[in-house]
Amino acid sequence: MEYQNHLPPSLHFGLEIELLLGPRKKSPSHSSWKSLAKDLSKRLAKAGIPNHINDSNDKSAHNYREWSITQEVTIPSQPGKNLWGIELVSPILSPLSTNFSPTLTTIFSLLHAHYTVSPSPHCSTHIHLSRSHPSPFTPFELASLAKSSLYFEASLDSLFPSRGEGYWCQSNRSNPSLAGLSLGECMSVIDSVYAQSGEGDGVVEVMNLFPKESAYARAHGWKKDRVRGKVYKWDFTGMLSTPPSKGEQQPRGTVEFRQPPGSVVAAEAEGYVILALAFTVGALAYGPGLGAETVGYNEHGGSMEELWDLLVAGGSVLGWDSLGEVEGLFTRAV
Repeated sequence: MEYQNHLPPSLHFGLEIELLLGPRKKSPSHSSWKSLAKDLSKRLAKAGIPNHINDSNDKSAHNYREWSITQEVTIPSQPGKNLWGIELVSPILSPLSTNFSPTLTTIFSLLHAHYTVSPSPHCSTHIHLSRSHPSPFTPFELASLAKSSLYFEASLDSLFPSRGEGYWCQSNRSNPSLAGLSLGECMSVIDSVYAQSGEGDGVVEVMNLFPKESAYARAHGWKKDRVRGKVYKWDFTGMLSTPPSKGEQQPRGTVEFRQPPGSVVAAEAEGYVILALAFTVGALAYGPGLGAETVGYNEHGGSMEELWDLLVAGGSVLGWDSLGEVEGLFTRAV
């Protein structure tokens, strides 16, 4: 597969780190989520990391100017053990930021010094990706990223064997728009909706449609399949021209990569960010060459070698000499 010429995209990203956190010493002062969040906020500020507690998990732009602490309801808290589901949300960052890695190191050093960081299958690490001015991702770029995410799904799965396909991390190919289709047919559907409308909403619907037969849809009275965020590996709903519903908040103008597991050390979180950024940049150049004819009868999609080449190409555009912690992911996957 040939890479097509593509101007380097100016990317920004945001990181969401889900944690099951508790105090090292049992204390009445840490007997609730709020008390633990206040303690963590003070310690982060003392370590030189500006932050605030975002009680309502509000997605307004001002909440992404510094680190924030939110309650993560998808992580079952364990009050009897003083363990609470907490999410650390980064400000909007640039891949060229020189203080991101040291900041992560400081955060996780602080976490391990003062709290218990319990591994949990309910924890994830999410990376939001966005284009900076003058424009967000174009519909053409969304189609390229969507096709690449499907083509390399099996190889990406190999990097995260423990993730499986939980409720909050389902395969995009399981949604009603793509279910039952071959990989080549999936490429054709994405190309078709983009060609017909030239808009991004069609690509979002193909990637993030949720079935009306689901328990969630029935509980909310859906009469037809609808777009829903936060349930598939790649969440494109932030790119809709209007939010999918009043009850679903999503940072506007972002695509979210939801597959990485929870991070318990800084190197893991940093590696997942490197992977997401390099993949996105590589996919924008690789995706246009993917179609029904080029995919053919290949149901497995891109090999690990092809994925590595894509990541190296993306990293090169970003000016990186190596992929750092991503190399370890590949070593463990082989």
